[in-house]
This record gives sequence, structure tokens and C-alpha cells, in this order.
Amino acid sequence: MTEIGEERRTPENGGGKMTVDQVERELARLRMNDDGTVGLRSSVLNLIVVTSEQDAPQITRSISELADRYPSRAIVLISDPDGEKNLDVRLAAFCSLRGGANQHICSEQITVHAEGPPARHLDSIAGPLLMPDLPTFLFYPGEFSAESPEFSRVASLSEHIIVDSNSSSDFEETFREVAKLTGEASCPPVGDLQWATLTPWRSLAGDLFGSADRAADLEGIRRVEIAHAPDGASRAMLFAGWTSYVFGWKPVSTEKLAGCKRFVFEKPDGSAVEFTVSPLGPEGSGDADAPLSRITLESHDSVFEVSRPKNREEVCVRVIRNGELVGESTARLGSFDTSAMLGQELKRRGRDRTYENSLKRAVEVLNL
Repeated sequence: MTEIGEERRTPENGGGKMTVDQVERELARLRMNDDGTVGLRSSVLNLIVVTSEQDAPQITRSISELADRYPSRAIVLISDPDGEKNLDVRLAAFCSLRGGANQHICSEQITVHAEGPPARHLDSIAGPLLMPDLPTFLFYPGEFSAESPEFSRVASLSEHIIVDSNSSSDFEETFREVAKLTGEASCPPVGDLQWATLTPWRSLAGDLFGSADRAADLEGIRRVEIAHAPDGASRAMLFAGWTSYVFGWKPVSTEKLAGCKRFVFEKPDGSAVEFTVSPLGPEGSGDADAPLSRITLESHDSVFEVSRPKNREEVCVRVIRNGELVGESTARLGSFDTSAMLGQELKRRGRDRTYENSLKRAVEVLNL
């Protein structure tokens, strides 16, 4: 008997070139049940993914993990424009029994290795494979240029673009490219996986000053420090941009020091806030695997801190006034793997103005 969550694939040696009709017939064969009936296709969206050969194993694994929660037709384009001309198609179906039904419900994954000239026209590969009447998302991790024909053509197929600024070699340049996209009225909404990881941290930091009696504390903030994991600089800068945007702090100056960045923001009352972003050192007490390790906001008499201790799945929120602990609580954080973050972005519909404005503030700071 077929097992729940079964993964069915074409032979590992690939299917070579295939027409659209051949792809559809082979996918139907993969969905076939033991009794000869064809399992139901379950798709709530089209997901186009553009990735490299190097990153493809991790990306395809993450897409596979989404099959139960976000059943889709996933088209994974492994692109190498500089390679010799080649086109190779591989197919997979992820089938599950649901609600006691006898039939399987299946998601589909079409993986296309495109090298040489075919890799420069990914839109002509992906377009005919899309299922009609479903929203189409484009997941584009890694490097990209908003103005390149290769990117713009495949982006034109989608209604929502998702990037991962942390997967590029230069997240600052990725920020600038995404900011260009969000400035174009004709561009579909854009999201960043690193923004999704910040959701609980932004919520906790906002709650620190959500009550009326804490408003005066916010006005008194004069120093902010963010400690992040070694690979978490993009998340920290997005958080800095968010802080600047929601609190109305305008970037004034920046200073690059050994191992950290320091900015000065001007608050609405004209006073200054010193803002430091630094990677967690080997002696740090935070969790180097967390998106952020510690956020500290200081006024003249109080310290507000959100931190994730090592080997803990929750964060600790503390308020210290005049050297005495006056408030402490804990909150659980969710998962931050690629599959979980991508799932968060697939829930979005329409533009996320808070993200767009926070990104623009982060770019403003980086351009100082």
C-alpha cells in the first residue's frame, strides 16, 4: 500500500527534453494510484523558483517540505547561462492521503536544468508550464539585478516576488535592487525571507512601548544595540530600518568601526539616538543560530532588552529600571528554516508597505 506523504520521481538520470504535453502525461502517471486511478492534483498556487546548481539541493528540499502546507505546481529552474547548451527536465509528485479518502492528493514539482541560451529565456520555459487561474509566486534567492532582461522576463510571469537577501554574497546590493523594484508601480509586491524571520522580534520590540505609560520611555531612548548571528547582518539592518521607520527616527550619519556599524538617528524632538549593529562574538551569550541574538534599548534610567539565550527556543524580554529588574517574560519563537520562512511569504497578498518603507530606510542608512 502506498504510504502517506509518498514522494514519486522520474528516474534520477532525468527526462531530457520534454514537451509540455509530455510533462503533463508524465505528471499524471506519477499521480496514479495503486488501483490505476489518477490521484487528484492539489494546487493553490504556482511557484517558480530560480536557483543555481550549487544551491539547488537545499532549495528543492525546502520546496518539497512545503507540499503538504502549500500544495502547488512548483517549477524549479536551475539556471546556468554561461554553461553549454542543455535542457533537462525532471518531475516529482508528493502524494498524501487526506481525511480518510481513498484517493491521494498530489502536489507537483517540475525541475528544469537550463544551461546556455535556454537559461537566458526562463520565462519561455516556465510560462507554458503554469497552471491557469492560480496566483503565481516567484522565489528568486541569490544574486539578481532588477534591470536584467533575464530577471524582468521571468518576474513578469508572477504576481508576487520573494527574495532572500541573506543568500546573496552582498546583501547591501540586494537591498538596493529590491528597493528599485518596490519603487516601480508596475512591479508586483516583493518580500524577503529575512523580513519574515523578524516578525516575532518586531512584535516583541513594539510591545515594549505599546502601553501609554511606556510612551515616555520611548521618547527617552538614546542608545540601541543589535547583536546578530555571524550571517545575520541583513536581518539586523532590516530591523534597524524598521525601527527608524516606525519610531520616526531619521538617519543622520554612519560610522564603520571594526566589526560593527554605528549610526546616528534624529528623533522627532531633535535629540539623537546612537544605533549599533554588531555580530555576536565568540564570547557572546546569545544564540548564534537565531536571526537576531539580542536587542537592547537604553534610556537614561532604563534598559529594555529582547534576547535569545543559547540553546533556548524562546526569547527573554526584560525591563531594568535604575539597575533593578522590574519586568521579565518569555515568548516562544517559531522556526526559521527556509521552508518555514517561504511559507510565511506565500501567505501574503498585496504589498507590505511596512517592509517596503523599512527597506528604504535601511538603504538610506547604507548609502550615508
